[in-house]
Amino acid sequence: MMKLGKISPLAFSRMKQRGISIDALNELLARGQVEKQFDGAQVVYLDSPAPGPSWAGRPQPRLYAVMDAAGDVLTVEKRVRVSG
Repeated sequence: MMKLGKISPLAFSRMKQRGISIDALNELLARGQVEKQFDGAQVVYLDSPAPGPSWAGRPQPRLYAVMDAAGDVLTVEKRVRVSG
């Protein structure tokens, strides 16, 4: 489980633009998968649950955050991925 550090002004702005709450960011850090980058940065991501009847035919959201080596959030994104 990762802890939420500082949130950059860019990340905070992106969160507001994309409707991503602090609770969602905390959930991402608690349950997300981590990919470490060569420079010490980390990409933390969380795919949506496995598609069920309510997801049939809909794109699946994917939430991710980019964090620096100190654990500060640089940016946050919600991407939609079409299964296929």
